[in-house]
Amino acid sequence: MFLDDEVASSRTRRNEARWGFYIALAALAACIVMVLGLMTQATGLASSDEQPTTAHVRHETWRHG
Repeated sequence: MFLDDEVASSRTRRNEARWGFYIALAALAACIVMVLGLMTQATGLASSDEQPTTAHVRHETWRHG
């Protein structure tokens, strides 16, 4: 009777640990996708022909200052 309780509790712990690992793996995958998306957007903005906003602000500051 008591041995069955120990076996059942060890199975529960293993299942909980496995689900924790799956959740951590999914969070890592989401972070990787987010970083790749940000890098793609930054690369696209850097390769565009438009001037960055900071260059415009520096130009306006120089003109008035």
